[in-house]
Amino acid sequence: MIQPIISLSNQSYRRNLNFKNTAPQAAAPISVAEKRDIAIIDFMDKMEKTQKQNQVAGWALLGLFLPLSFLPIFLNRKKGTQAGADLTKTFRSLKDDAAIPTLDSCKSINAKLRNFLQAQVDFIKAKPEDIAAVKAKNPADRLILYGAPGTGKSFFAKIFAKTIDADYKEVLYSDINSEWAGRATANLKRIFENVLKEAKKEPNKRFVLTFNEIDTLVQPAESMQRSYARGGGGHSLTKLEERSTFLNYIDRLSEEAPNVMVIGTTNISPKNKGLDGAAMSRFKNIVEVSYPDKTCLLEALKTRIGGLENGKEFITAQEDSLDKIAQTMFERKSSFRDLDNVFEASKNYYLNDYMKDKNVKYKQEYLDKAIKSMNMTDGEVAGIS
Repeated sequence: MIQPIISLSNQSYRRNLNFKNTAPQAAAPISVAEKRDIAIIDFMDKMEKTQKQNQVAGWALLGLFLPLSFLPIFLNRKKGTQAGADLTKTFRSLKDDAAIPTLDSCKSINAKLRNFLQAQVDFIKAKPEDIAAVKAKNPADRLILYGAPGTGKSFFAKIFAKTIDADYKEVLYSDINSEWAGRATANLKRIFENVLKEAKKEPNKRFVLTFNEIDTLVQPAESMQRSYARGGGGHSLTKLEERSTFLNYIDRLSEEAPNVMVIGTTNISPKNKGLDGAAMSRFKNIVEVSYPDKTCLLEALKTRIGGLENGKEFITAQEDSLDKIAQTMFERKSSFRDLDNVFEASKNYYLNDYMKDKNVKYKQEYLDKAIKSMNMTDGEVAGIS
């Protein structure tokens, strides 16, 4: 069988060159062409030998580093497992949380929202026989609170939960989201399954489950479908899957755990179709939480100052000044977050003096400086007139 020259070894080629000269004799002169062929074979032999050495080294390195290459995946999976374990955190009682007032004691809530929440509280506190007599159903087991950032939506959800003596659980999208495909949906399922388990275990107890920034879970299906058609691909499909899972479990809660109230908070107004229609149809009440009025800002400011050592005395002595600050903040469309920023800035001025003199008390000038240092409020940024 004739073999191509590159498949022959140097030695076999040399034998083939001299196969007719079997008797001892002087070596025949080698032609230029034969020298060229021998050089080529030498070169190929070296290449073949190097290739084999590289293959051996390559497999050795692969055997060494292949387990290491899976280490990030293993760690991420462990991390994901741990994150999943965090999702099993139970509801907590707000009864002893002094930072959360009840609806009766909170004065920094606008009249419209107060009246709505009070109606729900009255219904919940009604006797079962009275509810059965009029065949009423709880009108507030699903609630959307929407409004600008910093207006207190999540805070009011906690106030409501404490007022009705319900255990509270808040879910952020960061608790659910994951870099792994399908993990976010699995996390969402796990949250709901644990909620169902707890609610069924104590059917006579009330629970409030709040989804902060619920719009991340219930984006309009139409926009997701359009995004997928434009090449959005996996992300769009993932969001649609999350939406479907959320809606299915909301329905399951109504049927299997009527003692769970679901509240969603969002900065997006349902009026501009920024929220999914199918999701909104499952929420019986959609209430706007607007920027606080002057009365709310004044009461919230008093609450914060009241926690200081000389807070109560200060409030009594500076009633008029505090009223003017509340008016200024109201005119500038300040949110409760703006109010917190102003108060924290005033305490920084207080700290500067306190480090020099431990006997110094909180002064009005600290608040005045803080107000002057405030550039824009949330309402001013949003262009609210």
